[in-house]
Amino acid sequence: MARSTMDFGIDLGTTNSAIAVLDGTEARIVKNAFQHDTTPSAVYADRNGRIHVGERARERVESDPANAAAEFKLKMGLRDQATTFANSGLSMSPEELSAHVLRALKANVNRQLGEDIRAAVITVPAAFELNQTDATRRAAEAAGLGLSPLLQEPTAAALAYSFQRDEDNIYRLVFDLGGGTFDASIVHIRDGEFDIVNHRGDNFLGGKLIDWAIVEELLMPALLRQYSLPGFGRGEPTWAQAIAKLKAAAENAKIELSSADSALIDISDPPLCTDPRGNPVEFVHELFAADVDKLTEPFVARAINICQAALRESQLAPEKIDRVLLVGGPTLMPHLRRRLREGLGIELDVSQDPMTVVARGAAIFAGTQRLPAEPVRADVSYTVDLEYKPIGADPEPVVGGVVQGPADRNLEGFTVEFVNGQARPPWRSGQIILPAAGSFITTLRAEPGLRNTYEIVLEDPTGTRERIQPAELTYTLGVVAPAATLTHSIGVALAGNEVAWLLEKGTRIPARAREILRSTVRLTRGQSGGLLRIPILEGEHPRADRNRQVGALEILADQVARDIPKNSEIEVEIQIDASRLVTTKAYVPILDEEFEAFHDLTTETAADPVKLRRDLTAEQERYDALRADAERTSDPAALALLGELEDERALGQLENDVSSTEHGDADAAGTAGKRMLDLRAKLDAVEEALEWPSLVEWANRVLRDAPGIIDEYGDAQDRRRYEVLAADVRWALAGRDAAHLRTLVDELTGHLAMVVDRKTGAVVMAHFSQLVEQRPELRDQALAARLIAEGRRAVDSNDIERLRTVNRQLFDLLPSEGTPERQEGSSVRRSL
Repeated sequence: MARSTMDFGIDLGTTNSAIAVLDGTEARIVKNAFQHDTTPSAVYADRNGRIHVGERARERVESDPANAAAEFKLKMGLRDQATTFANSGLSMSPEELSAHVLRALKANVNRQLGEDIRAAVITVPAAFELNQTDATRRAAEAAGLGLSPLLQEPTAAALAYSFQRDEDNIYRLVFDLGGGTFDASIVHIRDGEFDIVNHRGDNFLGGKLIDWAIVEELLMPALLRQYSLPGFGRGEPTWAQAIAKLKAAAENAKIELSSADSALIDISDPPLCTDPRGNPVEFVHELFAADVDKLTEPFVARAINICQAALRESQLAPEKIDRVLLVGGPTLMPHLRRRLREGLGIELDVSQDPMTVVARGAAIFAGTQRLPAEPVRADVSYTVDLEYKPIGADPEPVVGGVVQGPADRNLEGFTVEFVNGQARPPWRSGQIILPAAGSFITTLRAEPGLRNTYEIVLEDPTGTRERIQPAELTYTLGVVAPAATLTHSIGVALAGNEVAWLLEKGTRIPARAREILRSTVRLTRGQSGGLLRIPILEGEHPRADRNRQVGALEILADQVARDIPKNSEIEVEIQIDASRLVTTKAYVPILDEEFEAFHDLTTETAADPVKLRRDLTAEQERYDALRADAERTSDPAALALLGELEDERALGQLENDVSSTEHGDADAAGTAGKRMLDLRAKLDAVEEALEWPSLVEWANRVLRDAPGIIDEYGDAQDRRRYEVLAADVRWALAGRDAAHLRTLVDELTGHLAMVVDRKTGAVVMAHFSQLVEQRPELRDQALAARLIAEGRRAVDSNDIERLRTVNRQLFDLLPSEGTPERQEGSSVRRSL
């Protein structure tokens, strides 16, 4: 019988990939030609341009790095990251390389099961950003997978751990440390379904970094103590093959140290390389578990800190978590498991193979995904369009449908019946009499522990059995995965480096949201180079420049039928579909026109070593200054945040990445860019912690003075607005949210200034004086002279409203181009 559900799940990994199939209630791995559960995510191109994937390709990464590629998952969704194979001249993007891995996994299924699959669920790290998930979808299409729902890896792992277990109302923490990414997700299982309560992760934290640390801090120093090898290091083409051999040796030794105190690295036959004089370089070195554990500690500390942050955000104490579910090869390391027990205080679940659990969970989820109906066979006169869930927690699932027969055939008096022959005794639904239209709804009964198959029996009014397609359906009792959710918020960058988050982290997708904003620039029809720019961000940080920009909607001057004045209303809508494709729309009421942008989710890599070095120097100086302030004030929050950075060796790790980038390592550049963003965000939090006492003093002073100002200068409407803002300020004080408190106090002081200004005109006059000083910059000098003269007359007569009008007209004469904000930043702010 043809499959009615997808049933196949793929873990497309950084280091290794795997494919599994749901067989009854068991998800089993489909082995490759070598009878291994996993296939290395490596590609080799020979001199004839033939592509090889897997074991042999992984060997070529070590022996022939110019013609092999691995770990390309970390480059998914980035521009200008093609790999060129020297012998053949072929050039492939990370998506194309991933497509070859997917084709190899499909070939395993064809070889082992005789099926040519066209649909499969593919997992992605929960921390993957929109450009990376979009690239994964394109890779699946290129591999011939027309249907490829994406599932987050922690969700897949939780499914595999929980599918046939009878457990209820428990929380679990999924600890997923792969070859190149880390995810920490909290799941809540209740009534046979589970939800992702919270997620945090890091796309540049994984076993690969541990391997490189072993190479750079243990193996290379030992090698260079024995031999003179000028320029030996990552990114240097002369030594690429030798570095690849050391990397492979480090990875193998790390695996061996999971069950031993030491591992011998012997690269002597053939030798590692030759020195400048042509002499063979033989490298033999004993690696000790204690040394590797010490190197691993910063990465483990960062992973534990991420888990603790996820628990804090969810307001869950460790004792509320039933257990930690381990996922990924690095979780086999004894040191990591010891540190997890100590750092989290939660029981570890080691009942599943962490190397294959994601693929098996993906296959379970694939069992919930129905395939499109097959073409009707020539010998079948009747079809049934069914509505049901293939997997669910209800032992009595509801199934509905519509039976259709030959054209104009009245189905009144026909019966349909569902028969489960696997049940003991066999179970029958009883005959359901159909109306003329053929519609029905009924309840089935499912047996636990098996994939229930129900034969569909159709009889005409005389009791004659008719052929029907499909002839059966399947249903399995098991835990159901939640709908896909956003792992990062999506919003609009505003003027002043602020953000309006439209779709919050955790929102189920597909989704859409809108917000009314105001333009901060005037867009003059036909103006050369004029534009109104709405940047779209992904992230969580309140500062716009600490998030990733996924695109921008730009309204050009030659697109508009008339001018758009400054402060015009713009209704912005962001929507994301089930494939995580993002669309932004902007409706401009003054034009009665809508503008739309489909975002190219690929991004440039942060590969400029000069800028990285300059940024690192600046952040090191900021760190030193903040450390001195924290120690002087003994602020516990600031000291705790700085302690996390020290445990993770954040600055040291970033120094290594920047140094590798300076030596030409493109992989390190991507890691350095992400690490720089994380470091800045953490130091921002330290600054906020140190700033908190002065912020509290300022907020309390404004709250103390505000009532008197409102009494003297305001009216009833001003008081109502003040009361709302004051309540928000008190809420931010209670929540210790420094960034939000600063914004709210600014808003409150602005409201008070407006109230005073309306009576005294002091701010309006000061603004006029500022504009007069900017007279040389104004575009129309003749008009500017007339307006300034009119403004001076308004000042003399204390005509505040007239002066406001003059100020607006003068402001519109300022050049609309030339400032960084207008060229690169946002052209919108929140609506008043």
